[in-house]
Amino acid sequence: MQSFLYLGDIHDVHGLKGLMVVYSHTRELEAIAGYSTWWLGMESNTAQPYTVMRCWKHGKRLLVELENVQDINMAEKLKGQKVFIPKDEIIINEDEYLWQDLVDCVVYDGEDALGKVASLQCFGAQDVLCIHTLDGADQKGEWLIPFIEDIVQDVDLDGRRIDISLPEGMEACFTLK
Repeated sequence: MQSFLYLGDIHDVHGLKGLMVVYSHTRELEAIAGYSTWWLGMESNTAQPYTVMRCWKHGKRLLVELENVQDINMAEKLKGQKVFIPKDEIIINEDEYLWQDLVDCVVYDGEDALGKVASLQCFGAQDVLCIHTLDGADQKGEWLIPFIEDIVQDVDLDGRRIDISLPEGMEACFTLK
């Protein structure tokens, strides 16, 4: 079974000729435009392939023209669907990770398990790991830890483990739930 990466959403229609507004989850907004076929669906296992004819930045958003989507009625049917790309089409450098692959990894500071990665966020300067404490933790809460070289010591995707070294004062990155 083919594995997919979720890269964006069909947000709305634009005009009468079948153009659609796309919300991209890629780091560079336009990076999603680099793929000639998008798989659209509510879930990856039911997604159908669509050929991208054109995709371009329009103000603060992206517009896309898909082959065989020629009017507003056809485009309306795709509104709200997710954009997927086969994972094997994505080129990942040795020092890079797909956010999706980091989710559910257990994060350790030394021997102490802080919790599991629930999501990642980008607030501008760097990516941030959102870590939820494990069941049975003394204090339930969430850590927001910068995903930077000074803190992240090792990522073992096969072992589903991320080792970090928290500098002094990082307890401020913990919020009780």
